[in-house]
Amino acid sequence: MMGTKILVLASGRGTDFQAIADHYSMGIFKDVSIAGLVSNHNGAEVIGRAEKEGVTPYVIEGVTGREFGSSQKREDARSHFDESCIELVKRLGVDLIVLAGFDQIISRPFVDSCKFKIVNIHPAYDLKRFGGKNMVGMRVHEEVLHSRVAYSGCTVHYVTNDIDGGPAILKRKVDISAEETPDSLEKKILGVEHLVYPEAIQLVADGRVFVDDTGKKCFVDRYSDGWDIDWDLRQQRYIAAVQQ
Repeated sequence: MMGTKILVLASGRGTDFQAIADHYSMGIFKDVSIAGLVSNHNGAEVIGRAEKEGVTPYVIEGVTGREFGSSQKREDARSHFDESCIELVKRLGVDLIVLAGFDQIISRPFVDSCKFKIVNIHPAYDLKRFGGKNMVGMRVHEEVLHSRVAYSGCTVHYVTNDIDGGPAILKRKVDISAEETPDSLEKKILGVEHLVYPEAIQLVADGRVFVDDTGKKCFVDRYSDGWDIDWDLRQQRYIAAVQQ
């Protein structure tokens, strides 16, 4: 199949992966295919999701959650993961690497070998305040609520060596209610992520995302030639399905 081949990297439940797979199976994507799934945790729920969707899973043991006898052994394990992923990207002819709930920081050699070919989604709108090292999972939502901001959201961005600092492709806001909890905010944002991430993938696949000369900002052409109207109509099939 011609078009954009994506490789998804995921670590846990795999709900973002599932949304991406649903957009593929429902024919919402155009010229986008899923070449495979990589998980750094054997037994992760996302592996079963991939098998159910007919997507080949690859388990490459990472470093998150593991104990090592020395820093050198940890670096050796990280290098093995990086080299294995890079080899897989080349072997499968992958055009875009999609981090979907991936709990391991992508190392410099990996990023440098796939410059502006790796995207991530972060569960916050303001990445300067609620992104960066150790700002993951439920901690993001706890910090957002503690700060008493009026909204949060999610951001799809390119991965660079500046953690959560790569140029943003798409952002979406969600309002925060007076009764909001970290759990309820997580659920609210996940629902938005499942719409925004596939859209960002399609925009990249369609050649509508351009990184400026500084490598710090994106220009996204979402509106010319009625692209937004066509996408919104196609995605209604997914929205209707999840609302049933």
